[in-house]
Amino acid sequence: MNQNITFLLNNSAVTAVLNPAAVTLDFLRSCKLTGAKEGCKEGDCGACTVICGTMENDKVIYRTVNSCLVPVMNIHGSHIVTIEGLNLNNSQLSPVQSAFLSEGAAQCGFCTPGFIVSLTAFFLSSGNLKNNNILDFIDGNVCRCTGHSSIIRAAVNIKKEIGNAPDEFEKRLLYLINKNIIPEYFLTVKEKLTELYVDPTDNNNSDMPDYYVGGGTDLFVQKPDEMLSSDLSFIFKRNTADNVFEDDGYCCLRSSSTVTDILESALLKNIFPGITDFSELFGSTPIRNNATVGGNINNASPIGDMTAFFLALDSDVILTSDKSERAVSLKDYFVSYKKTVRSRGEIIKFIRFKIPKKNFFINFEKVSKRTYLDIASVNTAIYIEYENERISKINISAGGVFETPKFLSLASEFLTGKKINAEVIKEAVRIADAEISPISDARGSESYKRLLLSRLIYTHFIKLFPELIDIKETV
Repeated sequence: MNQNITFLLNNSAVTAVLNPAAVTLDFLRSCKLTGAKEGCKEGDCGACTVICGTMENDKVIYRTVNSCLVPVMNIHGSHIVTIEGLNLNNSQLSPVQSAFLSEGAAQCGFCTPGFIVSLTAFFLSSGNLKNNNILDFIDGNVCRCTGHSSIIRAAVNIKKEIGNAPDEFEKRLLYLINKNIIPEYFLTVKEKLTELYVDPTDNNNSDMPDYYVGGGTDLFVQKPDEMLSSDLSFIFKRNTADNVFEDDGYCCLRSSSTVTDILESALLKNIFPGITDFSELFGSTPIRNNATVGGNINNASPIGDMTAFFLALDSDVILTSDKSERAVSLKDYFVSYKKTVRSRGEIIKFIRFKIPKKNFFINFEKVSKRTYLDIASVNTAIYIEYENERISKINISAGGVFETPKFLSLASEFLTGKKINAEVIKEAVRIADAEISPISDARGSESYKRLLLSRLIYTHFIKLFPELIDIKETV
C-alpha cells in the first residue's frame, strides 16, 4: 500500500506517495540525483552513500547511510543530503572535493561521490573532531580502482585543514559554511524538519503487514523483490526518547536502536567501558547507522554479532502485540534455523538485561574471512562474574556453530564455581565442543569451526585473565 512520504531533500521539501518498500537510492535516481550510484546493492561498496539528518531530542543528528538499503519510509521526516546538495547554488568545489582533485584521488569517479559524502559527514557528525579518526568515516566506501592511498592522503589533509571546527553543533555549522564544506541552507534545516514532520504511524494500514521492518539492512539484500512486492510496516525510531535507558535495574534497548545508538550510549559506555572496542567488528559506519538491534535478533541468523553479545548478557526480549505483552529469555527465543518463538502480530518492544552490580568481565570475539566488514565464520561472547578467585557466574554464547545462536549452557554450568586455570578451560572447551553441531559451508568446514570456537574460548580467558592463563598451556 502506497503511503505519503515527507522529507527534506537537499534544500527542498518533498511530499510524495510512494511504495514504502522502495529503496531510497531508486527514488533519488528517479529525481535525477544520479550522484548516488548503484554498485553492489548490498551496502558493501558505499557508492550510494548519502547523509541522513534526523531530529533527535530537539537536535539534528547527521549520519551516513547506504541509500540502496534504506526504504523510503525510513527517511520520512529526515534531511537527505546527496552529493548534489553539497554544492547547491555554488559552482565552487568544496575543500573535500578539492583535496580529492589535488591528490589524484578520483580515478574512474564511480566511487568518488560516496567518499565525498562520507568525509563531509565526518565534520557534521563528530562530537569532538580532535579525537575522531576521519578514516573511520570511509570504512564503508570501496574504491575499485585501488586508489585508496591517494584517498587516505586527501582525507588526512582535509582533516588537518578543517579539524579545528568547534564541538558545539550550531557553531560548527557556521564554521563549516564559512569553510565551504556545506552550503548555507544547513542553518535552516532544523526549522524546516520541525515544520514538515508528520507522524507516519498516523496513516498506517490497520491490516496486519507481511513484514515489520527495522533497518532492513539484511532483508533488502536477501529478499529485495519480495520486499518490494510486500505490505510492510516500519518500526520507527522515536525522536523524543532515548533509545537506550535504565529501568528498575535493567538496561533497556528499544528494538529500533541502531548499532550506533548502542555504541554511543552513555549508559552502555558506563556499564561496559570497552564497548566501543567492538565497534569495528560490527559492519561499516553506514550499516551501523541503520541496522537495528531488533532486526539483528529477529533475523535469527546463527551468526548475528549483536545477538551473540546480548545472549551472553542473559538478556530478555519483550514482545508486544495489540493484545498482550510478554518477556522471553533470549536463550529460549530461537527454536530452529531462522525461526523464533515470536507469534504473528508480535513485535519486539525492547531488549533488556540486568545491569551488573558485581565485579564482572565481558568480551566479544569474531573470526571471518576478512577482518572487517564481513560475516563471521564463528563469533562468541562471554560474561563472567569473578569473586574470591572463583567464577560465581558465567555465560558463554557462540554463533556459526549451531542452527541457531547458541548459549553454551553445559560449558557455562561446568565453569561456575571453578578457579580459572588452563586445565579447567581445556575441559570447558571439550564440553563446549560436545554442545555444538556446526556444518561445513562457504565460511568454513565443520572441523575448522570447531577449532575456531575452541581457540576463541581460550582467547576470552587469555584476554581477560592473562595472569591466570599462560598461552603456552593452551597449545
